Amino acid sequence: MPKICPRCGYVNPDDANYCVKCGYPLSPQPPSPSQPDRLTTAFNIFTKNLSLILPPIIMLIIELVLAGILAAITGGISFISPTAALVTALIFSVILGIIYAIIFSITVHTTTFMAQDSVRGIKPSTSSAFGNAMNSLSKLSSIIIVLVILGLLLGFTRFLGVLWIVLGLAGIPLFIISSATVLNRPMSLTEAINWYSRAFNVDGAASAVILVGSLLSLIPIVNIFTIPYTAILTYIMVRDIS
Repeated sequence: MPKICPRCGYVNPDDANYCVKCGYPLSPQPPSPSQPDRLTTAFNIFTKNLSLILPPIIMLIIELVLAGILAAITGGISFISPTAALVTALIFSVILGIIYAIIFSITVHTTTFMAQDSVRGIKPSTSSAFGNAMNSLSKLSSIIIVLVILGLLLGFTRFLGVLWIVLGLAGIPLFIISSATVLNRPMSLTEAINWYSRAFNVDGAASAVILVGSLLSLIPIVNIFTIPYTAILTYIMVRDIS
């Protein structure tokens, strides 16, 4: 029996599922499978594997120690020459910006290896994850170079909020490339950016949380929790979305 399109009135063949003229569905379509709640899944995995906070804690301690040492040196120089102290402070700011970018990259990559074990139901090991991260760190070279350049610029303009936001946004491809590397699906920087744009169409809520998590991962103390959660969520997203 011919099927008449309720939208345009076109008479279609009896086996047509969509109107030949306007594309309107002619047969009831099965409901699409519900989208897995990746946000809740990532949260549950994180709360069951709190050892994932160890890499960010170690990162925070290293940063505080370095900042304290360089501040003490700068303070000592200021007694000799205030001008020399200002120059030294600027140089140290640049050095810290570069070091922080590298440490941040290593921390995210280490945490992502731990996230993989956590998702698989395996107890994560910080030392094992760190070893794996260092062995595969070269695969993240493109995004690490970007982060180092931004860290260097941030050292020159420490109070430039816009640059801080850009550095946080650069963390998005870092999490993505790290997850892809852990999953043995290496991505270039361009591929990571393209993947993220596709991911928004698949799971917009989770993609938005990755964005927020990347920005918050630059805030001390807060990043102890945001780095692990963002690493888990990104790993799940990269695993599920090709």
